[in-house]
Amino acid sequence: MVDKLLNMALLGGEPILYLLIGLSVLSIVVVLERAIFYARNKMDAALFTSRLVALLNEQKITEAIALTEKKQSPETAVVKEGLQNFEKNKSVVEELMSAQEMAQQQRLDKRLNILGTIGSNAPFVGLLGTVLGIIKAFNDLAFNSEGGASVVMAGIAEALVATAIGLIVAIPAVVFFNYFKNRQKQIMTNVSRLENTMLAFIADRKVTSIGKKAA
Repeated sequence: MVDKLLNMALLGGEPILYLLIGLSVLSIVVVLERAIFYARNKMDAALFTSRLVALLNEQKITEAIALTEKKQSPETAVVKEGLQNFEKNKSVVEELMSAQEMAQQQRLDKRLNILGTIGSNAPFVGLLGTVLGIIKAFNDLAFNSEGGASVVMAGIAEALVATAIGLIVAIPAVVFFNYFKNRQKQIMTNVSRLENTMLAFIADRKVTSIGKKAA
């Protein structure tokens, strides 16, 4: 068993380098896909809120729904869910909007776990490559003692490349993971504000209707 493991270790860090290159390509693909997704879902939340409030003040629900359809984004999706059920009880609308909010959260979070995993594990993968490279270097020295320290130093230098590449792969992955998480947080904050705005109008509608009945 030990001999088999040693034979595998003697392959050195080269297979690990190919693995790191593959992880790098995967990371780039995810970053590009998420960048396009977030760019397409970018919107001016302040402007949208002001327009929505203006329409709700005039009780123009149909026009408000049309406003949400002009731009596809998590914010408009949640608001549209509330508008389509505007005449229902406040608790019902709140639950429906919360369900839509969770669905949008999943869309925003999609594939980010890949970036997080690559960012946290690529350095360890690179370190594994370095360890395997060092094992191979010392094994080569055992069978070529005439080469002396130069054989070992050359092997170690080659092995350290795996650690360097591991860090090169990990650092951008972590940076973009944090960037997308920050964008996600901003979007969900906008969603919460819009949801509260919608619920405030629904509560006001109920109070107004009660006032009319009392009169």
